[in-house]
Amino acid sequence: MNRIRGSIFFSVFAAMLGLMLIAPIMPPLIRELGMKESHSGLIISLGSIAMAVMAPVWGRFSDLKGRKPIILIGFIGMSISCALFALALYGGLNAWMGGGLLLTLLIVTRSLIGAFIPAVLSSSQAYMGDVTEGEERGSGMAIISAANGLGLVFGPAIAGAFTIIGLLWPLYFGIFIAIAAFIIALLLIPAAKPVIQDKPPKVNPFQRGLRMYLAAGLVTMVGIMTLQVIGGFYFQDQLNLSPAATARMVSFGLMFSGAAMLIMQVIQMKWLKWQPRPMILLGSLFLMGSMVLFLVSTQLSIYYFSFFLFGMGSGLMMPGFMAGASLSVSKEQQGGAAGLVAAIQGISAVITPLLTTTLYQVDKHIPFMLVAILVVVMGAVMLGVRKNQTHSVAG
Repeated sequence: MNRIRGSIFFSVFAAMLGLMLIAPIMPPLIRELGMKESHSGLIISLGSIAMAVMAPVWGRFSDLKGRKPIILIGFIGMSISCALFALALYGGLNAWMGGGLLLTLLIVTRSLIGAFIPAVLSSSQAYMGDVTEGEERGSGMAIISAANGLGLVFGPAIAGAFTIIGLLWPLYFGIFIAIAAFIIALLLIPAAKPVIQDKPPKVNPFQRGLRMYLAAGLVTMVGIMTLQVIGGFYFQDQLNLSPAATARMVSFGLMFSGAAMLIMQVIQMKWLKWQPRPMILLGSLFLMGSMVLFLVSTQLSIYYFSFFLFGMGSGLMMPGFMAGASLSVSKEQQGGAAGLVAAIQGISAVITPLLTTTLYQVDKHIPFMLVAILVVVMGAVMLGVRKNQTHSVAG
């Protein structure tokens, strides 16, 4: 079991790392290529749309074909598409091509990356759902969540380190990590029979139980993406920092969040072993507290504490909504549910940058206020559903 969990952890970490290596290098690359800033947004957004569209498809394929084959296909596609994306950028930087042809190739190859990564994410989560039951599900999903969170946090940091060598080196590392993860998955993840032999039953994202956890997942991911997208602008404006100082501050803050996420998920796996609902409710309190501190404080030390508090909250909410979605469906629907969870990540990556940057131009506090309101509404709905279910049982 430890071998399975460890290999699944590394698979999810490698997939998220590969995804997050791209975002930090796109702005300087776009300017080196003489393209517009809007082109960068188009490339990233269309890649996220591909991720959102393909995640449920890969999840259903994993129900029908088995988890391991889809994970392996995901890493093969990820390595090839990342290589093609790097080749297109290399061609543009060396003036082999330009204009509409270059933009088209960058959109297509980035979309391919977005299309293959959820094959790993959805199949890995479904595999964890297969090998855990009941109370173990929350601990199992904490492993997935920890890998997700670490990839989200350390991807940009690793990309920044590799740019010291060259702007394309993060992509070369992405190709390497995908190949390494393929080999590890091939050798260490046991093959398992498909959970169903016929066409997999469709999973309705609006079905009772599942919709609540998908909504909690969307709120969680919007919160994480908001901090990543507008955090640098906000802290630079609040503290009057230079660009270099802002980059250092945000990097340290995200590292604090990553450490807090890992700590909370270890606590959940080893000691708490809570069910999804209490994990989400407690996590929402931490997340709400961090938003309030971000809004009212102008001190660097308080901001760092807020990052840590944010990591504690998201470190509980991520495994909470993943486990909740998994427990809301049958064994034959694990892949479909996992695909919807992965799609939520893609959807948040599409809507959050556009929404939060637009709101930031109106008032710099509004994006954090929006996250706080969404968290409060989500918590109230979850408490209300629980209360109604209790009254129903009592009646």
